[in-house]
Amino acid sequence: MDIDAEISAVLAEVKVLELSTITRDGGLNTRPMSSVWFPETRQIVLTTPVAYPQKAMNVRRDGRVALLYSDFAGSGLAGAPAVLVQGTATVPEGVATPQDLREFWRGVMRKSPALAEQAADAEFRRSMDWYFWRLPFYITPERVRRLEPAETGGSPPPPPGGGEPMAAQIADALERYPTAVFAARDEQGYPQAARAVVTRAGADGALRVRPVQQFAGAPGAANLLWHRHDGGPGEMSTLLVTGSAGAEGGDWTFVPERIPGALPLGQDQGSHQAWIADARQRSLRYLERRGMEPPELDWKVFTG
Repeated sequence: MDIDAEISAVLAEVKVLELSTITRDGGLNTRPMSSVWFPETRQIVLTTPVAYPQKAMNVRRDGRVALLYSDFAGSGLAGAPAVLVQGTATVPEGVATPQDLREFWRGVMRKSPALAEQAADAEFRRSMDWYFWRLPFYITPERVRRLEPAETGGSPPPPPGGGEPMAAQIADALERYPTAVFAARDEQGYPQAARAVVTRAGADGALRVRPVQQFAGAPGAANLLWHRHDGGPGEMSTLLVTGSAGAEGGDWTFVPERIPGALPLGQDQGSHQAWIADARQRSLRYLERRGMEPPELDWKVFTG
């Protein structure tokens, strides 16, 4: 495994990567994430709030993961290759505070300086403390592949609400995004991901998926992730659809099955304040079930 200076720069500078983990039923969950690359230990570190622990639970059952560095928005990496990392992740028990992860948060702030300004605001601290109760992922790269860059991004929000039918959300994504992240498991069982152009395959809802990067996935459980971000602290649009895929020459046929975590039809996602209130309750339930108290945060990690 060779991580040369060019690949190391991609691992260090990309602001949002796509992490694929293996679900309880052997399928995949692919989500956009922030990360920090530590070349001295050759580890990649990510974190997720305890309000949204599913990725961490996946890793605790099966540590095989894939990280696709394909979206260079805001990174300054003109002409750089995309990179696929396959490896093994661990998620320790317990909850990590910013003071437990000082170097990680310094790395995040280097790429997103606005975080320090937010953390200095008293109202932000009161409403968003739960966001910094984190589950860390420590990933050891085992296979690293250099890929051709692909078109990313997409038209700005708002996409359809989360309570819209899956067919309507997919139809919007096909118009909104030039490519999606296509993920499946390879012959060794590891997640595998690549950017792909997605179009309709027929009237039955199936989709034609044409990878535009090297892809070594196997037929079976798969997912498509469409997303965009602006390279800064602005809003992100994202749609994940799980299903199954079969190969047809260089193309694939993907049969959508569901949107993980989708709202009931007709239900609106609600306001930003409603999201904060819901996430806080999720966080407190996570701690309560494990007999843990809300941890104290040292905000000087961000402002000191």
